[in-house]
Amino acid sequence: MDVDGIVKACLAIADDEGIGKVTMRRLSHELGVTPMAIYHHVASKDELLDLVLDESMRVVEPVDPHGTPLDELVRWGQAFHRLLVDHPSLAHEMAARRLEGPVALGAARRVLELLTRAGVEDDRADELLVALFGFVLGSALYRNSRMEESKRRGKRALPDVDGDPRTGLRDRLAAASMTDDRFAGGLAVLIRGYLV
Repeated sequence: MDVDGIVKACLAIADDEGIGKVTMRRLSHELGVTPMAIYHHVASKDELLDLVLDESMRVVEPVDPHGTPLDELVRWGQAFHRLLVDHPSLAHEMAARRLEGPVALGAARRVLELLTRAGVEDDRADELLVALFGFVLGSALYRNSRMEESKRRGKRALPDVDGDPRTGLRDRLAAASMTDDRFAGGLAVLIRGYLV
């Protein structure tokens, strides 16, 4: 048992049953060890969740500080978004916790270094980093909620908000949240606004 194994087992439980079902006892059962064995790696469930959030970000390749800012930030944002769409529990937990682990902080430092090299002032770079995180997280939460709603209602169309069934506004908006291309387009618009 190592940190990677703990993180993978925790993510599997969270993906199948929700983050609320992750307990030290449940995790130890999945790993085939005693709960005390896990406490050699983490001191509490809070520390475990912080570790899982941070370690899960290892799959998101950090930006290249020497790359083209728009290309690098869109690529990074898409990879981060994919992680949160593939693991909805992570998105919910990231919305409720600070990301202060070494992986998350390292990713943030590289984004800021990329922006500094591009001549973006510190205040604007900080704002863009926060805006990027908010856009990626918010888009993933919205997309995940729409996917859940679609599963629940099946092919039934939603009643329209303006009373005109021909507009299909709700379904059009839900569909807009479900494509990677539209996400990438919105992300690029956000980034360009800060790079000008």
